[in-house]
Formats: sequence, C-alpha cells, structure tokens
Amino acid sequence: MNLLQNIKRGVQQRPQRVIIYGPEGVGKSTLAAGLPAPVLLDTEQGSSHIDVARLDCRSYGDVINAIEELTQGGHEFRTVIIDSIDWCERLFVNAFIREHNKRANASLKSIEDFGYGKGYKMIEPVAMDLLSRLNALMSAGMNVVLVGHSRRVKFEMPETAGAYDKHELNLSKFVAPLVKEWADAMLFCNFVVTVQDGKGHGGNQRMVYTSPSAPWEAKNRHGMPAVMAMDAGEISRLLFGEGCGSSGNAPDGEKQAPPPAASAGDRQADALAAVIDHAKDALAFMISRGIITAGQGLEEVPAEYAAR
Repeated sequence: MNLLQNIKRGVQQRPQRVIIYGPEGVGKSTLAAGLPAPVLLDTEQGSSHIDVARLDCRSYGDVINAIEELTQGGHEFRTVIIDSIDWCERLFVNAFIREHNKRANASLKSIEDFGYGKGYKMIEPVAMDLLSRLNALMSAGMNVVLVGHSRRVKFEMPETAGAYDKHELNLSKFVAPLVKEWADAMLFCNFVVTVQDGKGHGGNQRMVYTSPSAPWEAKNRHGMPAVMAMDAGEISRLLFGEGCGSSGNAPDGEKQAPPPAASAGDRQADALAAVIDHAKDALAFMISRGIITAGQGLEEVPAEYAAR
C-alpha cells in the first residue's frame, strides 16, 4: 500500500479535549454543563445545584464503567464531563492502593507509604490508561471536558530576585503533565481582581483566560481571545464550531460552519470592556505606559497584557 495516498490536507475537524479549572466557587461546573449535550460524571457529588444529566461515580470502577458504556454509543450525549479530575485521581489512587495490597498482601494506607515519590510514579500508567479511555470516547464522536480545582504555588524565576503566586491544576506531579499535554485547550477561570489605592479588590465578575501568563497555566489551539466572559455558548462556538451534530463538530452530513465574523481583536475588546469601568481612562493609562499608541483601541492591546 502506498501510504502517500492517505495524506490529508486542510484543517481536520474532530471532538475536543478540554480542561476547565479554577478556584472553588468560580462556576467551573456550571460553565461545563452549558457545553453541547453534556453528561457529567460526578466524582465528588458536587453538581446537585446544576440542571445537567449526571452519573454518580463514587469509585474508580464507576468512572470506568460509565466511560465504557458511553463509548459504545446509542445515546444523545456529545460532551462527557469529569467533575472533578482531581477527585477522580483520588479515586484511582485509592483503587491502585487496594489492588496493590491485595496482590502483595500489604496494608499500605497512603500513596506516600510506597516511599518518597515512588508511589506517584507508580500511578502514572493508571493515568495513561484513563487518558486512553477518554481518547476512545473522542473516537466515538464525543468531546471530553475535565473540570479541575486550582492551587496556588509560589513560583520563582531564576533571573529575578522576587517570587509570585501561580495557579496550577491541582494534580500530582506525575499526573499533571500528562493531563495538560493531552488537552487541546486548558481554560483558567477566576474572579476579576481590581487594584485601587494599591490594594486588590475582588468582585463577582468572572472571566476565562485561554492563553498562558505568569500567574496561571492556560492554552488553546483555536485562536480564542486571551480573556473572555464565562459564556458557554461563545466558548462552545470557538471550541467546537457552530451547530454541533452527533460527531461533536459540524451537523451530520454538512460542512463545518465558517469562522465567526468577529476577529480575535474584536472579541478581546468586548472581553476587556466587560471588566473595565471606564474605557477612556484605561486607554489613556495604557497610552501613557506605552502599551498602545494614541488612536489605538482595546482590540490592539497586546494579548498577554490583556490577559493580565
């Protein structure tokens, strides 16, 4: 067989692998539940306040059984949500310890009992198996969304004298890199903090950050604005395309909808306007700092600065 005959050109549409993470109470689960035709695998029994189809998963076996049944098809769901992935990690760690104790006739109670760092390395294949099963869901035409909690860690840059807090996905050190590499998009949700008189003030305004910055981890492969409102409809449009069909992309038998008319700059301007009380004052400040030049608008603010 001539392999060159199988070369494909152009953008290949497929279901997406998405991480939505952030601090407690920011609305991660609610955002995920607004994605196309969702079913939620509830590993921490924390979704009772949300109107969403759910499966109560109190053990890792429950999670695996749910994934296997959904992979077989014959249902209307197009997005599988694991809420949360950090609680799911606890479930498969506990299952791993029980299986190890059974095989070795041991009585270990914690992953730490394996020795310094050894236990965490031993669960890496378990995480890889879970990701393989989630890829099978994708092959069956379903988007996969992992909801996770964030933690704040002190991060020090070698070339600077200071340190700063950084938000990262709350998973163990060997599992976290696997999950982050696996994902097509990693969206960080957080409350907007404004600074007045040198002091930070929180509020009810919440935003989604889609690009990496010093204080958080994020990524996307869809040209999403660096910061945007927590709007499930708009996020679905950018991640999955408009008018999703059973494959999780274009409607059955139809081509993918064309890209939205609004440019990334326009979407960034809308997102910034949502969190800036006085746009003229903000523009004047950024011009004075050399961030933009006179005559430029919010859509021309550098993406990294806009995200901050």
